[in-house]
Amino acid sequence: MYTYNEIMNQAEKLEKTKEIVQAQTFNDAEVDITLFTGCGTSFYLAIAAARYYQSATGEIAVAVPASELFLHKDTHILANKKYNLIGISRSGTTSEIIMALEHLKGDTNIQSMAVTCNGNTPMANAADEVIALDHISEKSVVMTQSFSNMLYALQLYAAKKSNRSDLMNQLEEIPALVKVALENGEPLKQVTEDKNKTRFIFLGSGAYNGLAKEATLKLKEMTQTECESYSNLEFRHGPISIVDNETVIILFTQKETQNFDQALIKDIQKLGGFVVVIGVASEQLEADVIIKLSDNLDDLNRLVEVVPYFQLLAYQRAIFKGFDPDKPRNLTQVVNLS
Repeated sequence: MYTYNEIMNQAEKLEKTKEIVQAQTFNDAEVDITLFTGCGTSFYLAIAAARYYQSATGEIAVAVPASELFLHKDTHILANKKYNLIGISRSGTTSEIIMALEHLKGDTNIQSMAVTCNGNTPMANAADEVIALDHISEKSVVMTQSFSNMLYALQLYAAKKSNRSDLMNQLEEIPALVKVALENGEPLKQVTEDKNKTRFIFLGSGAYNGLAKEATLKLKEMTQTECESYSNLEFRHGPISIVDNETVIILFTQKETQNFDQALIKDIQKLGGFVVVIGVASEQLEADVIIKLSDNLDDLNRLVEVVPYFQLLAYQRAIFKGFDPDKPRNLTQVVNLS
């Protein structure tokens, strides 16, 4: 299966991505705001990348769906601010990305960069700079290794822009850690192969909120499962009302959220929910399943290490339910507006 193979060979692809980005030089012109944009998976990637970039560089970074930039330009672009617009698209042919770049073309306060897995495309040609990951050539409809590699590329880009060797040193460990993660998906079968689990909810805060949204999309695309995503503590404010004994909560924990996560886990379990925790869990943290990650990276630098787990979860669930992950319902590899 294309989808399975593209999930499982991510580690070697990440090594190549690292080489490509580390060898590049980038525009060092000062801007006021770095604006990350994309559609679907690429927008969720933009959310995580923007929050990482702001933390790494100390500069303002935001994420906006590509369509918003031509539908509601004035609510996102200020004439008296300078922008670096970073457009993200696996194919480089996504309609809304190209429309956004064309709509903003000629604005002297905007410079642009394309991040794509196809460097010979209209999107790449329309941007001032390009990170082209041409070694990523997915045959599957759903984005898997393209997501992890473009996110990794943008983290490496942020580390280079900030001139922070501490970040770069940690990011260099990611391919090896992803290889380990890809071999550690067995515990997920406790929920992916349980017919009594029908509702899945992903919780992640900060940059991990982008991962939670992407995890939800992967499960929807591959299995049409009812699923949602929230920021960890926001889940308490209404959505927790749907928890029952058919509900699985996948919680991405971080060092700075753990003290709050434990209380949230207990509240969910009292209502019958089954909780899977993924992250650097302390010995005191209790849940139904804990996938404990190593403690040698900061949480922000390990974003890509987490990705294989929710991709494997979606794949395992699809196989269990008899779906073909290579042929998701109602979807095509590239979305073009008619």
